[in-house]
Amino acid sequence: MRRILALLSALLLVGATGGAVVAAGSDKAVVFDASRAVVYQLGGAALAHGGGASATALARQWLLAHGRDAGTVASLRVDAQFASHGITHVTFRQEVGGLRIAGAYAKVALNAQGDLIHVIDNLARVPASVAGAQVGAAAALSAALAKNLPTVTDRPGVLRRDGATVRFQKTASFRANPTAERVLLARESGRLEQAFLVTTWTRKGNLLHRTLVDRSGGVVATELRTANDSYNVYAEDPDKGAQQVIAGPSGGNAESPAGWLTGSQTTVNIGGNNVHAYLDRDANNKPDAGGSAVSDGNFLAVSNLAAAPTTSANQAVAVQNLFFLNNVVHDALYAHGFTEASGNFQEDNFGSGGKASDSVNAEAQDGSGTDNANFATPPDGQNPTMQMYLWTPPGGTDQVIVGSSSYTAVAAAFGPALDTTGVTGALSEVDDGVAPVTDACTSLPGKSLADKIAIVDRGTCTFVTKVKNAQAAGAIGVIVVNNAAGAAITMGGDGGGFKISADMVTQADGAAIRAQVPQTATLRRNPVQPPQIDADIDSDVVYHEYGHGLTWRLIGAMSGPMSGAIGEGASDTLAMFLNGDDRLGEYSASDPDGIRSAPYASLTKTYADMTGAEVHADGEVYGGIGWRLLQNYLGAGKTADDVLDSWVQGMMFTPSGPAMEDMRDGMLMAAPSSEDCLIWEAFAHFGVGVGASGEVGPHRAIVVTESFDVPAFCP
Repeated sequence: MRRILALLSALLLVGATGGAVVAAGSDKAVVFDASRAVVYQLGGAALAHGGGASATALARQWLLAHGRDAGTVASLRVDAQFASHGITHVTFRQEVGGLRIAGAYAKVALNAQGDLIHVIDNLARVPASVAGAQVGAAAALSAALAKNLPTVTDRPGVLRRDGATVRFQKTASFRANPTAERVLLARESGRLEQAFLVTTWTRKGNLLHRTLVDRSGGVVATELRTANDSYNVYAEDPDKGAQQVIAGPSGGNAESPAGWLTGSQTTVNIGGNNVHAYLDRDANNKPDAGGSAVSDGNFLAVSNLAAAPTTSANQAVAVQNLFFLNNVVHDALYAHGFTEASGNFQEDNFGSGGKASDSVNAEAQDGSGTDNANFATPPDGQNPTMQMYLWTPPGGTDQVIVGSSSYTAVAAAFGPALDTTGVTGALSEVDDGVAPVTDACTSLPGKSLADKIAIVDRGTCTFVTKVKNAQAAGAIGVIVVNNAAGAAITMGGDGGGFKISADMVTQADGAAIRAQVPQTATLRRNPVQPPQIDADIDSDVVYHEYGHGLTWRLIGAMSGPMSGAIGEGASDTLAMFLNGDDRLGEYSASDPDGIRSAPYASLTKTYADMTGAEVHADGEVYGGIGWRLLQNYLGAGKTADDVLDSWVQGMMFTPSGPAMEDMRDGMLMAAPSSEDCLIWEAFAHFGVGVGASGEVGPHRAIVVTESFDVPAFCP
């Protein structure tokens, strides 16, 4: 909920909203993915004059004068301090008895004169005593795995203890050693108790979870810090232009002073200070063997888009392109403030602050999936991972054959893949007894589908639920019928235990197949497969994924219905700012209109259309704002660099777990006053004007009060 304190009448106070507060008994926990911050600002004017005092001293004085007691203020520890565009930013964590309070922080900003101009207070009160934990680190890890990764069977044993953190063995399921850090959990009542922040990072799926487990072993909250993006795949593959040779900054530049390359290179394994790009077809999260040595820094492989992306030449193109694009976005964001000190991705920080050893591991043609991409963002000082997949071309991978008729189908991302023989059985309509009876969202009776190919309607529940219900009823295969006109999509979902395959068909083809029940049908892989499409050469997808790393590092928690949607829209916005067009992923999706419901220039959604049901759909609202921001700036005679500058800087003034209005207010705080109305108009156009507010209500639904008003000083 929004917190508002009474201040001087001239002072503008903004409260931030975010993810839901999770109840634990009758005493709610303040969880790390929920923003309960209070923001103090005065339009860039001084809240307090510095008088030569340090940022830490000013922060302590301000907090003591505005409701925080001495014990709480004494618990502050500097987490990060850096200067950007003439503003000094300092982030504080809270620490009591050597343990940090999960999710508690404060941020302050000082202008060039040393005056305090911005304060974010998301601190917990420090009581006289702290309740101890009733379980240990191993039990906390077990609770986190049971909640997030129930199919993982190789449970890790304790490796060693590092201070407050227990490090576990890295078994086959994990990309990194699981850890359980003993932390403090703040309750709304003001009580502090020992808890555990458990971090797990899987090999399969690149899933990075941070899970807060309370003193009794109950999961309070979990944050998935991996962004996965699914895209509709249909229409034709557009030609985006021929390859061209572009020189990298071999001698270095301000953003990459040592150049892009470090160490020895091959055509499919290129290392540098900002990114390590490599082929990972076997999905073991390590560079594949092979390739040719490159000793002169010239990566000049020529693509053949008519051939499969898995040819040696095209694989070299994928890696060199992925390496190039990651460096381009690194350097672009560096110039606008995403530097070492603010938490960017570099192996060597050249003494410029922040934590080093965290360049991006960019995995080209990753073999763990298709029609997708993801980016996992650990804290500063640990390497994030970008996984880029091959995509299915128009028409799908599979076939449904009934008599002499053949229908194109798109295989699910989960479950076993079909071969060219496939499975054969009688077609059967699903009836789960609960309206709508054809969606298989309710358990099906006994062996009602024994040896049958089930026909299921899309909608109401997850694809995983539908297929598992059909499998439990004896089905040998599942055909999911799209519930709207248009192309079939790749069905996503997590979890194991699948023994049968599932495909989606279009609404029209589904009607034709239904008309032939109970004839015998065959589900099989199409023996003739067109070449897959490689997202490694689609800058929209690469920039989008990198954008998730940007928001998680600069803002903080970006999960949940509201903040997760903003994260998706912000990633789209980054791609649009850099590429200058309103459509995302046209090449990978084989659709000239891109991967979203409409090109952003014609988007009609507004703030109130955010429901909490799906972050990509809801995120389009923020993407629409991003596109309008760019157009407003260009229309005012400014540049894409101008809007990118204020946009990135604005994230430094934005609380963790933001709502739409927090993104707006952060950008307003960062931008020159001459840009204020450009920003207000873009947000207000989509319902995030003066007085607008949004929060996550019960059952993860987003509750919004819209406003299309701009301030009176705007034309």
